Parts: sequence; structure tokens; C-alpha cells
Amino acid sequence: MSAQTRADKMRDKVHDTLNADSMHEHQREAAKKTFNAFDDNTRAVVLAAEMQAGKSGISVALACLQRLSLSDAAITDRAQLKDTVYMLTMVDTALLQQAEDDLKPAKNAIVTNFNRFESDIESHFKGCPPKLIIIDECHYGSNINAIRYNRVFDYLEENTDCKIVFISATPFGALYAAEQAYDEAIEIAEEAQLAGDTAVEAEAKQQAETAAQNSILRRSFGTKLVFHRTSDEYFGVREMLKAGLVQPLVDDERNFTTSSSARDKFMDKFKAHQGDGWSLVRVPAGTVNDAKSFFINEGVPEENIFIIGKSLQGIPKDDQTEIERFKREYENAEGFDEKFIAITVAGCRAGINFGGMKNTLISTWDSTVASVAAVVQANIGRGCGYHSNHQVLHFTNLPAVQAYADSLNFLEENTNEFGASNFDGLREFFDELCDEHNVQGLDVGLTVKRKKRRPIGDVETYRTGEYAVVPLQLLDEAPDYEQYTKNGEFIKALHLIREEYLKDAGPRLKGHRAMRGAQKNWVKAQWVNGDTYDNPEKALKLGTMKERTLHFIEALKAGEPLEYNQVVMPGNGEYSASKAVTATIFSRYNQSRRKVAKTQMSEADMKEIATLLEVPEDNTIVVLYAQGAFDNVTTQAKINHNQLPESEGSVNDESQFTGIPDVVFA
Repeated sequence: MSAQTRADKMRDKVHDTLNADSMHEHQREAAKKTFNAFDDNTRAVVLAAEMQAGKSGISVALACLQRLSLSDAAITDRAQLKDTVYMLTMVDTALLQQAEDDLKPAKNAIVTNFNRFESDIESHFKGCPPKLIIIDECHYGSNINAIRYNRVFDYLEENTDCKIVFISATPFGALYAAEQAYDEAIEIAEEAQLAGDTAVEAEAKQQAETAAQNSILRRSFGTKLVFHRTSDEYFGVREMLKAGLVQPLVDDERNFTTSSSARDKFMDKFKAHQGDGWSLVRVPAGTVNDAKSFFINEGVPEENIFIIGKSLQGIPKDDQTEIERFKREYENAEGFDEKFIAITVAGCRAGINFGGMKNTLISTWDSTVASVAAVVQANIGRGCGYHSNHQVLHFTNLPAVQAYADSLNFLEENTNEFGASNFDGLREFFDELCDEHNVQGLDVGLTVKRKKRRPIGDVETYRTGEYAVVPLQLLDEAPDYEQYTKNGEFIKALHLIREEYLKDAGPRLKGHRAMRGAQKNWVKAQWVNGDTYDNPEKALKLGTMKERTLHFIEALKAGEPLEYNQVVMPGNGEYSASKAVTATIFSRYNQSRRKVAKTQMSEADMKEIATLLEVPEDNTIVVLYAQGAFDNVTTQAKINHNQLPESEGSVNDESQFTGIPDVVFA
């Protein structure tokens, strides 16, 4: 057999796995987008995929693509039959066994965990180091007490031919922590540089470097983000919300052993179910026996009540059941119209897939109140997936579920549908997300020291008055602005902006401008460049600068009230009350300081924005907003918000969904 024939035969086997009926097209597409993101600048990709959306299948597809990327000589080399490592962040033998079963079709992959990955690489890849590492449930590495990714990255510094993929349904904390720590350190360094404090500047830069080294976004690896878009058959959190299947648990209702209308509704659903079925209930450790007694009193046979876990304190060992045994017991009872209860405390771990049992799931109850990830990775997450059971009621923390759904919408709308994306704008979005839904945090792996209710600094609120759109006409010696506006403050602001562009022999391309000094600081200037104009990765809550501007103008044209503070976006100690005019400035002369493909607005961009704003084309177009009437109602609401009591302490999530017992929030 010739070398070419042998190579073709090897590739045919990989294609058989990649194109098997068990592999879905959306999984192949996600793997292709992820693998195609690797280039000379990118060695790491974060893949965000919803709960039970087929991450194992994507991992198999990634291993196949890695195998197919080998040269003919390499793919026929017996020493290189293994080239991929699939790594679990949690040390759990059941999860390890499940992962080994899931990855069996990928003959080139070995399954390991953080405790033994170095020894496994040494024993399985002698002389031929792995070329791809896949890390599952990557969010568990973001806490200072959790696994640190620098061990893996340090290995990759040595094995320069190896790439890495991080996978999680909820990677938010890892992304947030990385962006937060790095950005805050860089901001301190820049402020110290302006102040001439070299010692503080050096220390801050070192902190930024440490943050970059210890996060999944290590800068030198050019990490990219891929969002997995599920197929139409997928039924997840967003679909559950739309169908009204998520029932809120508030205050004392979370305690399953306390009588409540929510518990009555849960039991009515369970009792009304016809045929085989089961419900999944998650309660604090100290109330397990009480929950079991409640179900017995409600007529559920004791032999049909399973406490999922092992080594649970206060519960006889014989009363505890491992998940696999529970699944077998349920399968044995199928067809006898029996209904089961599974009570979990710490046994129902992240990643466990109930498979076909989802089709007969009746309801779930989850008392979790910690982070977004802790909620969605728990019981409601077990009900997600590719199935036709769209009647399950999930009793849980509704704000956390809504926050997760919003995060998915953000990723879907602001990431590249056909390829990988950057991470810009994520931290700002996550900050707003937690405040909007009043949730305590994003990930179980993230330690966030902050007030439960973050005070609003920009309290004094105004409505937006009139607006104007004006070509700045920088190349004209004496432009006539009055043909566009008669507002004296607008005209004065336009001349100040014009001066900023024309100083130092301008206009010229520049990466930073500011309206400083008492004569100018009454104007809030927003300098729009090629990156911030329409790049969805730089979008804020209301979209890109183009989208924000069109949204504001549409509202003002329709006579709708528009909060001026939203228009201003004050920062660094600014207050909307001190900004008489806000100017959003689209210009060919504004330049992004980031390393991106488009740092300045193109001529086509300027033509587009001129058309959208209905003004003549120009190299600089200014949209001006006036501070309007004082809004006493909104101001008072913000004052009342800031007077709410602060809370500080630790949130203890007892479930092994977290992998980390204590998560501190403030």
C-alpha cells in the first residue's frame, strides 16, 4: 500500500466519524468555526454553547478536524495516533467515565483532568506532544481558589505547536474576571502615566500582565470567542421563558419544606401527569429528609423517591443513590406508569446528561440563589436539549434565568455568525446585566467583591431636549452652522469641537481627543472611530454608536421621552447634570488605539451615516443633544435605590454544580 493510499484511508476513517449520523450539522459547524479561528495570531478559542447543546459532539468534531489537519506523513505515523487532549476541570470519576464514553468516536483523543493532565501527556504522547487541548466547563478556572489556567498556558509556552479550546455553557465569569482585572490595571497605569507617577504605573502594568497570564484570555495567545448557534430542534432556557415554563421562586418559597402556592403548583403538575414521569428537586442538605417525608405524605411511594448523592451528612448511606443507579431504576420501571422523585443536594453534577429521561421529565425545583451559572447549570439545565418535551415546569430563580437568556441574546447578536469574534464590550454588558436583573453574580467560579446593589452615581436625571445633526466642514474656512441649528450652545460646542480637530496643524488622524478645561467641559464629546462605529463587539447595551444614535434620534422624532443621562454615558467622575450638550462625532479623523482591522471610519461609513442622518456627506458629522428638563421622578427613584441596605457576606452553594463550595459576593 502506497503512503498516499494509506493517508487517504486514514482520512476516510476520520471523515466517517465526522459525518456519522450521530453528529449533527450544527455541531460540525461550531467545530469548523472554532478550528478555523486558529491562525498565526490565535492559539486559543473560547466556545460558548448552551446547556445540553451537544458540546461533547462538538469536541469529537474538533478532534476530527485536528486529525484531518495533519500532513500525510503525520497522519500515517503510528507515534502520532494520539494528538488531542480532552480535559475536565472537575475531578470526578463519574464525569471522567462519561467523557471517555462521549469521546470514544475520536480515536485520536485522550480524556484527562487537571489533576493528572501533565502525567497523562507524558505517558500518552511520548515524543509527539498533543496539538490540541480541549477544556470542558472552563468557567471553573476563574476563581482565585479554583484551578488556574497558567499551568496549561505554561505548558503551551513550551509546546508552541499546540492549540487550546475552552468550552462552557456559562463562561461569563472567566471572561468577566479576565477583562475586569486587565482593564482596571491598564486604566490605573494610564492615569499614573498622565500624573507622572512612574512607580504606580510600573506596578499597575505588572498587575495587568499577571491578570493577562492567569486568565483564559492570555493576551499572547490572541484568544477569540465563538458562540455556538443551536438548530431549531433545540429547546433551552430562552425557549422555556417564551413558553412561560419558568416559575419564579422568591423569598420563603424557595424552601421546599414550607407550604406555598409555588409548591402546590409543583405538586398539582406532578399528580396530574399521566404515564411514566419524574421530577427533579434540589434542596439544601439539612432539609433532604423533610423533603422526602413531604413526598411520602403526598402519596409518593417511598421506593420511588431517590436521594441522589453519596457521603451526604445526616442521611443514611443506604438512602443515597448514585445517578447511574437512579437512571437504571427508572429505565427498569418504564412502561408501568410509575412516577419518580429525584432529590438532589450535591450529587447531580454539572455535565450529567439524563438523555432520554428528559422526554418524561415533569418538573424541576431548584432553591439556588447564588450566581447565574449556578442556577442554569443546575436543574433547569438538565431539562435543556434536543427533545420534544415542551411541557416541563421549572421552579427556580427567575431573574438569574432571564439574565442568562439576555447573555445568550447578546452573544448571538454581537458575535460573528460565520467565524470567531473578539471580547470587547463583554464586561460592560455583564455589569449592566447583573444590575438590571439584580442577580448576585455571573459564575460560581468568580469571586466578585461588590455591593449586592451597586449605587447609582449619576443620580440627578434630565430629559433630552432638542437635537441637531451638523456636518462639521473642517476643510471650509468659515462654515455656516446656522443652516442646521439656531441653538446658540450647539453652535458654540461645534466651534470648540472644530478647534480640537484643527489644533496642531490639523485636521489629522488621532487616537485620542478630549474636551478638557473649564471652557470646554460642559460639552460631553463621544469620538466615534472605525471600531466603535458599527463593530458589534464594541456595542454597549443599546448597540453600537451608529445604532445608539439612530435609536435616540428615532425616539426624539417620535416625541418619546429620552433620558439625557443615557445619552451622556458619564464616566470617570463625570455627571450628566454638568453636561449642557452631548456631541456624538463621526469622523474620518478619529482612530481606534486597538489592534483591529478597521481603526478609522471609511468613506463608505461616512456616506452611510450621512444618508441615515439625512445631511450632506462630510468627513466629520456631529450629532448634538441638549440637556432638557429636570426629571424629578427618575431622580428620586435613583435616590431611593441608593438608600437600599447594602449586604455583604458569603453565598454558600451546596451543590457540586459549582465545584467550589464558597463564593464570596458583596
